[in-house]
Amino acid sequence: GGMRGMVWEALVVLGWCGAMWYAIGQAFRIRMHAIETFGYVIHEFDPWFNFRATKYLAEHGWGAFFSWFDYMSWYPLGRPVGTTIYPGMQITSVWLWRALNVCRGPLSKVWSLAEKKAITLNEVCCLVPAWFGGTATVALALLTGECSRSYASSAAAALIMAVVPAHLMRSVGGGYDNESVAITAMCLTFLAWCRALRGRPDDAWTLARRDAYVFGLAAGLCYAYMVSVWGGFVFVLNLIVAHAFVLTLLFRYTEKLRVAYSLFFVVGTLGASRVPVVGWRPLKDTEQLPALLAFVGLNLLGFTLRTHFTTRRLLVRALAARAVAALYLAAASAVVVFLLYPRGYFGPISARVRGLFVKHTRTGNPLVDSVAEHQPASTAAYEQYLHHAYRLAPAGLVASALLARPTDARVFLWTYAAVAYYFSSKMARLIILLGPAASALGGVALGLPVDYLVLDALADLGSSFLAARKVPPPGKKKPVAKWRGRLRRAATFWMTWIWSSRLGAVARVAGGAFALRTLVYPKAVEFKDYAY
Repeated sequence: GGMRGMVWEALVVLGWCGAMWYAIGQAFRIRMHAIETFGYVIHEFDPWFNFRATKYLAEHGWGAFFSWFDYMSWYPLGRPVGTTIYPGMQITSVWLWRALNVCRGPLSKVWSLAEKKAITLNEVCCLVPAWFGGTATVALALLTGECSRSYASSAAAALIMAVVPAHLMRSVGGGYDNESVAITAMCLTFLAWCRALRGRPDDAWTLARRDAYVFGLAAGLCYAYMVSVWGGFVFVLNLIVAHAFVLTLLFRYTEKLRVAYSLFFVVGTLGASRVPVVGWRPLKDTEQLPALLAFVGLNLLGFTLRTHFTTRRLLVRALAARAVAALYLAAASAVVVFLLYPRGYFGPISARVRGLFVKHTRTGNPLVDSVAEHQPASTAAYEQYLHHAYRLAPAGLVASALLARPTDARVFLWTYAAVAYYFSSKMARLIILLGPAASALGGVALGLPVDYLVLDALADLGSSFLAARKVPPPGKKKPVAKWRGRLRRAATFWMTWIWSSRLGAVARVAGGAFALRTLVYPKAVEFKDYAY
């Protein structure tokens, strides 16, 4: 009944909250190891420069920071820091430092750092990576839950993200670098984007619910923050463009896609233009122009569908609408390129982006060519930085593709995994972008058996015993029969993969659960039916 369903849902949510609490605690604890061992010390070159910039911002204010020319950097040439730095992490740290000092009185009862003394900026900068390691864990868990619609997969993804080396290597306490904050901003952008595309199976393609407006706006704001934090925002932008393009190719274009993307692009571009180091590059740089083309293309497609056709039932009409929109877009793009390209309006592809498509020693930039991190990733690198997630992720990808109904969010997860894997295979440092995707897919691989072997079993066992005396109406399957075939397919897939791997302990646990679930539980149900 409804009450039993609500109670069961509450118990599942409570278990998910417990798993999240444990994952956040472990994420924070493991990142605090360096601070607990060596104290509040910022290490490595880039973190030290970031700390100097943060200190200057705190002492001199916003205006002086963005006009600061640092003669101690790049000596003897100097560096115009305000126009060459991504200031989001520095602004966040100064805001946290001031807020914590204002609140240190109430916090003194629960937080050891806020006893009687003021919190120093150095302490805040050392703790920012550990704090944002926990927030990235939460954001990735929510993203996995949105894509899989599974509490078990979400909790498992959080447990993996908390300790996966690909993220851990850039978020250790004292490692005050941009990536430690950027991964949280990236996951929040993806979460808001996928949430904006959530809909009901019976929604008409012309319907855009309030979620598309609210979360499309939120995605744009999160992306603007991502731009202010790290230069990797180009990956985030083009991944969302690729997702919108894939959805259109799969005939999953809807009004909510157009509305969500339009808000994301407009708000995100306006926010990005306020970052001095970026400016109006989103409308000029070659690697960012696909976002503008997607914005124009989706709106042209929507206009064409609404103007020329009243229904989308026929495949020929849908293809014709896309062909008309493509022709309009190609004609408009040709005119714009013809007028602006001779004037040098469009910027060239950056050396780092070129390194993703050509051999890393032939980008033309000696600085990029000489860095070891720009070499292609090897199998050993994947095993080192992803660990068990390296083998779990393919299983999760196949399971989510074959055993679940495709949704816009699931298509995003597949697109994210494919694009991140390609880029990381070309440049080893980009394995950090693959870490969240591998954690999410690993969570799906671990959460699927929990859903089918444990949660569904307990729910169906309880409901079948409580409803044992009720006769189901003709033509309606019993609770056990509805999911037994899907359960066997999922468990068979899982066991086939897990026994072929080297995770012996996990294989034995999964094998025992599989045997208990498929052999003992059906016999218990049959005995219950016979007894009644």
